[in-house]
Amino acid sequence: MRFVLGNLFRRSPFENAFKHAVTVAQCGPLFVRAMEDYFRGDRTEFDLLKGEIRDLEAEADRIKRNIRGHLPASILMPVDKPTFFSFLREADKVIDCIKNSLYWMSYTNLELPELIQRDYILLAKEAGDYLGLLPEMVLRAHNFFRTRIEKDREAVKEIIREIRFREKESDDLEKTIFIRLCADEDIPPRICFMSVRLVETMGDIADHLENSADMVRVMIAR
Repeated sequence: MRFVLGNLFRRSPFENAFKHAVTVAQCGPLFVRAMEDYFRGDRTEFDLLKGEIRDLEAEADRIKRNIRGHLPASILMPVDKPTFFSFLREADKVIDCIKNSLYWMSYTNLELPELIQRDYILLAKEAGDYLGLLPEMVLRAHNFFRTRIEKDREAVKEIIREIRFREKESDDLEKTIFIRLCADEDIPPRICFMSVRLVETMGDIADHLENSADMVRVMIAR
């Protein structure tokens, strides 16, 4: 028999999971601004935003370690603990990919056609938009685990469907960027390689967010 988490914890680990999700989501608008500054040639502002995201990534890691360090193996939870940790790991990889994208961009000056630059910014905006769904999903799931009210469960499922839809939109935009990069013979091979690697890293943001949503879907399944 599963027990309600609130009966076993003074504070639910989902409270810190929510803080972690909020930290991850805060990177969305910063990521968009950093991308815009980079292609505008404002490397000073880009570096400042990169530093802010690095600090947020460190804070997310601290929260993740705190959750792991205060969740003894003997404690019962209303969800499968390996699944909960898988969710946390995938959510953490989201912010890792954002940070890695900016660091990859900082290694060189990606001189690209304006149309492709706009596509990269649009892909960043897609990430910035749907990252806001992560805290809401965690909060709604937490409410469901506390109340077991069906409307909370349905709300979580709706958010998960939205995340999956956004992931498909991001995939389509990634393919568009790949096609344009490969079709433009004026882009130097080194720049083309680094640009392809960048779009792959940015694409991983949506993939890991979808994976985290899948873990939540498993946790609320009956």
